[in-house]
Amino acid sequence: MNRSSLSLVVAFAAVASLGVSLSSCNAPSCGSGTVQKQQADGTLKCVLADTTDSMTPCDTDGGNVVIVGGKCVSAVQCDPGTTMNVNGICVGTGGGGAPTCATPAAGKGCIQGSILNFKDNKKSTTPIHVELYDPTALLTGGGPIASYDSPDGGSYVFQNFAPPALGLVVIATGKGTPGFVVAGSAGQGIGAAKYVIDTYALPQADAAAWGGGIDIATTGAFVAKFYKDAAPAAGAPSVANETMPASGVTLLKDGANANAKYFNDTLTSIDGSLTATGASGTAVVASPVAGMFPVFTGMGGGVSMWEQHPGGSAPGLVLILRFHPM
Repeated sequence: MNRSSLSLVVAFAAVASLGVSLSSCNAPSCGSGTVQKQQADGTLKCVLADTTDSMTPCDTDGGNVVIVGGKCVSAVQCDPGTTMNVNGICVGTGGGGAPTCATPAAGKGCIQGSILNFKDNKKSTTPIHVELYDPTALLTGGGPIASYDSPDGGSYVFQNFAPPALGLVVIATGKGTPGFVVAGSAGQGIGAAKYVIDTYALPQADAAAWGGGIDIATTGAFVAKFYKDAAPAAGAPSVANETMPASGVTLLKDGANANAKYFNDTLTSIDGSLTATGASGTAVVASPVAGMFPVFTGMGGGVSMWEQHPGGSAPGLVLILRFHPM
């Protein structure tokens, strides 16, 4: 072997020896949630794993998970002012945020919204129980699809419920809550998606002041609020932020005069002198459902055609719906 060949062999042997030496000096002991990876300069380093193993701590209450900082955590990201509870729902933390819908599971729906005082349309501030019903079940004594206890009294969310077959729901507040009548609003076309539907809370003292012969305990009440504001598009948020109540509207039931009563300007009592809506744009009628749901709409008020909604009442229940021009 000539001198140059011998020099190359010696050089390679030295480099190999050095590599073995460096590797043995740089072999870290990696902890749970990390793996050993070779860096660009040939050194070894413990880095966070991007897949789980049997030792990776998992926040299983969060549903679907992702790896963050060597730990698998919920893939659901909550908005500011909310936090996740044990069933994967983002709920308010008392810092001004409202509970919001996460993406529903396959075949499931989610509804969120504000809870408004009937009299002044401001957010309620009394903690209240909220239930989601199939209207047929509600009127026949059946149980709710889902329930939620609103800690702030002004917002709610129903996450991952099975949509009813007809796509109709009632969001009822106040059942079992001292000082409140069972009341609420409704939605239609509900399926496996996310929705925003505002509903109402009705203190017993406010309802008792209505007068007009409405006996909520015996017949319940159906309340229709007429507005000239444009109706929300199908599937769009149903937010109770209208600003143009319609006066001069007669409530119709199945195409005929519903013989309703009409509220005064402040929604504090029924004005017996009115034969159509006044400045509040609001009508009320006792309409217990027997069989099919009646269909309500309006006539007059400078509008050629009003929305039509199925409605009605049941003993102890006040159903409140909003109507807009078609």
